[in-house]
Amino acid sequence: MSGIVRGLNARNGRYPMRSIRAWSSKDHPIVRGHIRLMQACTQEDLPAETGWLPHGGVWNYNAGFVAHVYLWAGLADWARSTFTGYLNHASPLYSWREEQPVRGSLAAEYVGDMPHNWASAECVLYLRHMLALEDGRDLRLLAGVGDFELASGEPLIVVQSPTRFGRIDLNIEPLDRRAGWRLKFQRGAGPTPGSVQIPATLGSRWRFAKIVGAEVRPQGDMLFVTPGATAWEVVWTA
Repeated sequence: MSGIVRGLNARNGRYPMRSIRAWSSKDHPIVRGHIRLMQACTQEDLPAETGWLPHGGVWNYNAGFVAHVYLWAGLADWARSTFTGYLNHASPLYSWREEQPVRGSLAAEYVGDMPHNWASAECVLYLRHMLALEDGRDLRLLAGVGDFELASGEPLIVVQSPTRFGRIDLNIEPLDRRAGWRLKFQRGAGPTPGSVQIPATLGSRWRFAKIVGAEVRPQGDMLFVTPGATAWEVVWTA
């Protein structure tokens, strides 16, 4: 089972969500069980003992894989805390060892590469996917953005990022006097997504106010934007 999980996680890092979607859904018992297992074994905000170190060790960049799975499953708080734990386990030079002991471990063993550049790539992947996540035929925008990410009041920008639907530009920026947030979106040539989804409420405070260049259809706590629209802006206000 551990080999299956490692393989799934590794492939998921390169092709986020595709390996799981290929044979199951978010409600599949194996998916739910794997998520509960990762939550149960969490130490220092990372899943522990999922690699070669059997006791009191963490496979650092596995946290990047698991954060992606949480993001895909709609568990934004778990995704955020796991990714933050992942960042906190970087060295002072902002790189990661493949595996290392947790604080207080009785086994001071280290395994794997240092630095491990796959780990660095996982950092970049998650930062992009928290803004634009390809979920099968769907494009989910701002799935990992909440109060924590908005607290600085700084823009979050993606420029010409490749997706299976064409390259996208995405810019979420604060309105004047921090009265709300505006998302500007553009998509280049490519297949039309099955859906384009944005949150109806951004963080805990900002509620959908208007959209220009497309239409939206509310469904639960999400808004479904006209998938064929390639350039639009949406505003959230208090």
